[in-house]
Amino acid sequence: MKLKLAFLLALISSAGLIAADAPAGAPKGDAKKGDKGKKGTAPQKPESVDEATWKKFLDASKAAQSDDAVKAAKATAADAKTEEEKKAAGKAVMEATKAAVLKADASLESVYKAIEEGRAKGKGKGDKGGKKPEAK
Repeated sequence: MKLKLAFLLALISSAGLIAADAPAGAPKGDAKKGDKGKKGTAPQKPESVDEATWKKFLDASKAAQSDDAVKAAKATAADAKTEEEKKAAGKAVMEATKAAVLKADASLESVYKAIEEGRAKGKGKGDKGGKKPEAK
């Protein structure tokens, strides 16, 4: 009985030490700060785009959400059942938003190009060399 009590106390104190080592405001569980999987999040600002242009882009993107084509694409996305339909509908929403933003201000095409370049560079991250590490 004394052994169980000692083990329980050791377990509780080690849990307290682990909690004390965690940084304040650390995300809980699997959630990560800046998770790209969240719906409705804006893309990350490319380094090649200045702050004034980026603010202009974000404002135009927000205004584009009231465009009829964007609303129709979002309604279609909400009705999608399969993964393929959801993916196609999401792409349609992005394309409708892009068209609405460029219709409002064609000078923002450079921002879309910078975002696409950043995405293309980001796809190469992770597995370098194409080989999986061997299990030991």
